[in-house]
Amino acid sequence: MLQEGGTKLRLAKLLYTAAFVCGLLLPLGASAAGITNYPPLVNPSHWTEQNKSGDTVILDAKGVAAFNAKVRAASRSMPDLANYPATMSGDALKTRIMDYSILDDDLYLHGNKVSENYKNILRKQSNVSAIPKSVGVQYAVTVRRTAVRALPTGEGLYYYAGDRDFDALQETMLDPGEPVAVLHTSANGYFYYVQAVNYSGWVSKYNVAMTDKNTWSSFVKPQKFLVVTDAEYNLKTDGEQVLYQQGSRLPVDSVQSDTYTVLAPVRTKAGLLQKQKLLVPKAASAVHYGYLPYTSNNLLSSAFKFYGKPYGWGGLKNSVDCSSLVFNAYRTVGIVLPRNADQQELTAGTKKKLSGSSQERAAVISRLMPGAALYMDGHCLMYIGNINQTPYTIHALGSYFSKGRLMREMKVLVSDLSLQRSSGNTMLNELQTAIEYK
Repeated sequence: MLQEGGTKLRLAKLLYTAAFVCGLLLPLGASAAGITNYPPLVNPSHWTEQNKSGDTVILDAKGVAAFNAKVRAASRSMPDLANYPATMSGDALKTRIMDYSILDDDLYLHGNKVSENYKNILRKQSNVSAIPKSVGVQYAVTVRRTAVRALPTGEGLYYYAGDRDFDALQETMLDPGEPVAVLHTSANGYFYYVQAVNYSGWVSKYNVAMTDKNTWSSFVKPQKFLVVTDAEYNLKTDGEQVLYQQGSRLPVDSVQSDTYTVLAPVRTKAGLLQKQKLLVPKAASAVHYGYLPYTSNNLLSSAFKFYGKPYGWGGLKNSVDCSSLVFNAYRTVGIVLPRNADQQELTAGTKKKLSGSSQERAAVISRLMPGAALYMDGHCLMYIGNINQTPYTIHALGSYFSKGRLMREMKVLVSDLSLQRSSGNTMLNELQTAIEYK
């Protein structure tokens, strides 16, 4: 349209002006369909400014604590670490560790098919024969961003020989300063099986530091802390640059006129925890003293910090996948959700089941609080607002389908819900549940 001559160019400008006045803000000469890169729509201020109740506090600190208790009660993956038992049943732990179903599939290592002998080595490394009848819990804190693995190995296994993005053993990532209950050790002694706030699995022992329960409890429930509000924040601890991702906490030791003194966890050569005092400027825009107020606009602003970042399966690439984008945004306001999309869909919250026609589904979504989460099989998105009753979302998207062809995106983006899935249905028509976490 813009290349067809001066008359149409002037007409386009008039149409844009009319659209702007009406609040449509659509790209020139384009419909509101699919992924958008249109600058106003990928700017969080557009969505926060039109969000009339966006700065209203949804839950205060007591309300957040009460809601988190409901989440833990509804989610088997989320024990109450503050009241974690000192011992657990060895048989129960064996049942958790001996889920080797992932090894039933063909898997590839460095492009070569993994042998059954290699799979048996991984099973033996889980060391279940050494689990006693009653397991005494030990306590540790992560000292750097660390992978949680389905089996005790750091090597990536993939479902396709050429894949390097979707490691089948990668579960999630833990940020520095995360308290973990240590439940078991691998046969080679290099991995611990741990329970974190919302996940259990294997972590490298070199990424955690052992401590006593009282010190550990101060990381479970720090009295004073900074929360990371940007996509990431880096601190140099013990000569190492350590990345803290959005929503992670840095315990505060003291507050000065222009700085905070934080306590960064480091690991001694003996594997024990030490707390290193570091200064963080109060002017640092990437952190906030305490949680952000739980408002809809704060959720949107947090999610948009990842816009354009790579899709990181299980937190790889120092980025996010679909469910960790939602998880991170909510933990900036103190809400702690399950890690995976299916667990998030089943936990506590105000839920709307989505069914019926496209128009009926869109109408339900358009009445949601921006920041609400939308769930379908294998994917989740955050609702950010609507244009002409067309819901828009931000999400970490691996791929979608167009005319039967797989389209790889592998990044955090903004789109409506017209993108197709492998079934040929739009995302709108595949959505099952919308949740406002309150």
